[in-house]
Amino acid sequence: MADFKKISGACFCGDNQFEVTQPAVEMHHCHCSICRRLHGAAFVSFAIFPRAGFRWNKGGDLQTFSSSAQIHRNRCKNCGATLTVDVDPMPDVLIVTRASLPPDAELAYPPGTLRHAYWPDHVPWVELGDKLPRVAGFDK
Repeated sequence: MADFKKISGACFCGDNQFEVTQPAVEMHHCHCSICRRLHGAAFVSFAIFPRAGFRWNKGGDLQTFSSSAQIHRNRCKNCGATLTVDVDPMPDVLIVTRASLPPDAELAYPPGTLRHAYWPDHVPWVELGDKLPRVAGFDK
């Protein structure tokens, strides 16, 4: 962890800015119908970080939408960008949208965690040629 470089992230308009000081514990591309519809995209990429290594530098007063009883999505009140997701059964981590981080940021997640989650829900109009595992649910 001593070699991990702090990563800064933000929403589109910059009203909310944050930093991550610990490596991600995992990364995945979510194809579930809820993520697809809420983000208006074929899939959404998420990095999961220890909550202790996340802090707001600016803003942090987000609008929260609970997409289920245990999943709470937090977005900028000004530009609407989804930044984080809280999952009640996982209180020690925070899910961060990968697109809110610099494209070249080294997240240092364990390589075996990168996968396509909820693959059975994927859209047929996007073809992916990567060799990542495709799993039925969230689990690795």
